[in-house]
Amino acid sequence: MNKLELTSRTARKARTRSLIAVGGLASKAGLLDTFGIILGEDLQKSPQMKESAAALYKGFLILEEMARSEDVLSLWARQGLEELNEASKTEPKCKNL
Repeated sequence: MNKLELTSRTARKARTRSLIAVGGLASKAGLLDTFGIILGEDLQKSPQMKESAAALYKGFLILEEMARSEDVLSLWARQGLEELNEASKTEPKCKNL
């Protein structure tokens, strides 16, 4: 494997990890339930998921527009960290098998 392939593969893996983490945050925030996203369904191919996926996408577009404000990102970051800290206190700890 040459260096270019290795770099491309590494970048793809990092991107995949980031997308999985974003999905985890969406789930943790309750967005999957709110938008009726059924885990395991193909959001692009499933006719029953088409409307839910479109609604979630529009929600992301609105969020992106709101986040353009300079002040809102730092405010959301502070508030988000507080929420994550609170959630970690109440969530049961997973034990390694």
